[in-house]
Amino acid sequence: MDVTVCIGTFGSKEWADLAHERAIPSVERQGVTWVHLNRATLHEARNECLDYVTTEHVCFLDADDELEPHYFEHIAKSDADVRVPSVRYVRNGFDQGVRMPTIAGHTHVCVPDCLAYGNYCVIGTVAPTHLLREVGGFRDFAWSEDWDLWVRCWKAGATFENVERAVYRAHVRTDSRNRGQSQDAKNAAHAAIAEANGLPWPLPVNHQALVDA
Repeated sequence: MDVTVCIGTFGSKEWADLAHERAIPSVERQGVTWVHLNRATLHEARNECLDYVTTEHVCFLDADDELEPHYFEHIAKSDADVRVPSVRYVRNGFDQGVRMPTIAGHTHVCVPDCLAYGNYCVIGTVAPTHLLREVGGFRDFAWSEDWDLWVRCWKAGATFENVERAVYRAHVRTDSRNRGQSQDAKNAAHAAIAEANGLPWPLPVNHQALVDA
């Protein structure tokens, strides 16, 4: 598959070191091109990585996560614009198994319309490079800026497909940027993203029923 993996890091040197210890070796085993940049903020690092990409597709990977074997072989079997992998969460060394990610509170396998209520696409979701550039890349939000990106792809008319056999291995760290924030901070970022994309906020009480319908 003609794809580049982008690994953006920021802040403490620990994260850049971790990229070389964990994320990058997992990419090298895939036999694909990668680029890693460390910048002042995460969205700056990711967008500058995107500037370097010359391949048809792009995939972003967090420094402390991994792509499991044959990731892109499975991804390549889909012909959707946006290809969503399954996820294996590893918490304190405990493997929580493989599943398709879902939005909190959703009891079904999520579909693109679910993006109106939250994010089910992990950062390792694969998309056409031109699409991510056309929608403007990553924007500066305190949390869940990847949801903002996938929402804009969805609103631009991109097709989505879940690719269960491609597995993104996410290592859960309590000191990570996403895990370390308070729920109030996450809600504030969620509200800002919803407002920026014309999405409902606060969420309607019966939004689960609306999605299931």
